[in-house]
Amino acid sequence: MKQVYRSKVDSWLLILILVALGIPLTLIVVNEFSVVEFSIILFMLIFTLLLLFGIKYTIEGKVLRVHYAFFYSERINIDEITEIANTHTLLSAPAASLDRVKITYGKKYVILSPKDKQMFVKQLCDMSANQICVNI
Repeated sequence: MKQVYRSKVDSWLLILILVALGIPLTLIVVNEFSVVEFSIILFMLIFTLLLLFGIKYTIEGKVLRVHYAFFYSERINIDEITEIANTHTLLSAPAASLDRVKITYGKKYVILSPKDKQMFVKQLCDMSANQICVNI
């Protein structure tokens, strides 16, 4: 069974992106309209939003797949997960919110921000053959 979890998106982050790219877009339209400048900023805005809303986490069988928008995905064996803990770190991660979980597996970790954090963690624990230390 395949279960897909979307990344939670903080509203402050969305507003920041819209303002940061919306102001130049508005200035171009109000002042001297330039099709090239307008197109470039509009492309940047659309691309940024696609990246932001394209982050998802898929659990299928014994594999957690982390999709970084449409560019890259990372595979994690669920049985290798040893710990899941809350974090609010600012480290770069495939997470569009500061309400994050740190998943430790082997000697590595990944930081995620699933919308439905409780259900996501429960499903990982249920799927794992090993005991996962949960600090949420």
